[in-house]
Amino acid sequence: MKKEQIVPIPLIIVKSQWWSKTVLSQIKRIEQNMNSEIYLDQVQRLADDHFLKIALKQLLNWLKELNKYVKETQKYIDSFNTLFDIKLLRDISEHELEYYKEIGNKQKEFINTEYNQSLLRCLIIDDIYYIGGKINMEQLKYIVTELDVLLENNAFTYKIEAIDVLNDLMKEAIV
Repeated sequence: MKKEQIVPIPLIIVKSQWWSKTVLSQIKRIEQNMNSEIYLDQVQRLADDHFLKIALKQLLNWLKELNKYVKETQKYIDSFNTLFDIKLLRDISEHELEYYKEIGNKQKEFINTEYNQSLLRCLIIDDIYYIGGKINMEQLKYIVTELDVLLENNAFTYKIEAIDVLNDLMKEAIV
């Protein structure tokens, strides 16, 4: 069995920072356009919603990696998980054609039963944008803004596993 490749902790932190800023940037873009004419034709709204789902999934991936080494990230992973299944929303967006052909991996979850429409469709209810008709963007913005501050300040409590990674990296030959 091949040993898992170690990703340096500073790279994980930087990537987490970048993706949190990307998510916040996409949220800002959606907020600015939410009630404008540019979203009436659905094309720009669909693109912005899709890119937000991708950025959010990337942020979650890097955050899970960072969670191996620092204690504070579990809180944010749990917060994302309470919003909705981010991976499902991203997967449905990336495999849209398969879901319309009714051959998607999670076909039964494709329809938002609350509103009887696909999870591809974003909703605006009482001036609140819902990604995939499920994730309240206001709640998401709050979580990611708080996370962004943590990442920017590098205010982490490192787990013992972080020391093991540093020890392993120190043993490797420098190329």
